[in-house]
Amino acid sequence: MAVKDIITLLSAALAPITAVVALGIAYRQYRLDHIRLRQSLYERRLAIFNSAMELLSHIMRQGDVKTEQLFKFLAETNQSYFLLGEEISEYLTELYKKGVDLSTTNERLHHSNLPKGEERTRLAHENGELLKWFGNQFAVARQKFAKHLALDK
Repeated sequence: MAVKDIITLLSAALAPITAVVALGIAYRQYRLDHIRLRQSLYERRLAIFNSAMELLSHIMRQGDVKTEQLFKFLAETNQSYFLLGEEISEYLTELYKKGVDLSTTNERLHHSNLPKGEERTRLAHENGELLKWFGNQFAVARQKFAKHLALDK
């Protein structure tokens, strides 16, 4: 085989080899983009989870929640439907609504002239039940968010 034949053979093989190398590079780029997307989604989902845990922690420390904190919670979790789905979005809405209930019962118990009696006792009981409910939400929230934050996918 002459040198000219070898050069012709290598020239003919160059295009398929280049295509295979380009395909390998494109696949690696695709995988890298996929990993970056998963990391970005994880970080955004984790921020929503952390916002929920921060709200729960505040409520358990203070026994109350202010309207400003609830609005902050809403702002930090407003993308939950798109990032985590309907179940988590509804759960976060429930946390917000129960927070409003807690704030309202605390306001009526501590900052109104509500006399001792049945109504005050009922409000105190409702307030205590809300605080128990919030105390249980640490485990509930972890369980609900777990499938969206698992790293082994």
